[in-house]
Amino acid sequence: MKRVALMAAVAVLAGGVAGCGPINQMSRPDPAAGRLLDQGTGADRFMVLNCVYHGWSELSPNVDSTSYARQGADRVRVYRGQNAEGKAIYNPYVDIMQGGYGARVQYFEIPGSHLSRDYEATVKHCMVPYSGSSD
Repeated sequence: MKRVALMAAVAVLAGGVAGCGPINQMSRPDPAAGRLLDQGTGADRFMVLNCVYHGWSELSPNVDSTSYARQGADRVRVYRGQNAEGKAIYNPYVDIMQGGYGARVQYFEIPGSHLSRDYEATVKHCMVPYSGSSD
């Protein structure tokens, strides 16, 4: 019964984001990816998610997202999409989850990959609660 409730929660989380890919509990990013950011914010997690998704869509044409559960927490991962072979590009990627009264954000990229700093800058920008927000 716990598993059914968890799957329902993940499905609800995935349903709230335009462009979400399928629910994927076995998401396997590149193990070489290093965490550059692990921070909480008072910003609403869905606002952060939508902001990152749309911001990265300006930087990469195939941005996608997937929902999954890890260590008892529902997360949404935003990543650069798929390559020509249909494999997910997890460089960079960001995990967004509920964190207290806002969101917890973890940003990863493969060291030495020379990505545009705009990916990380977008994540940091999206963590700022919107002015006038009651969140």
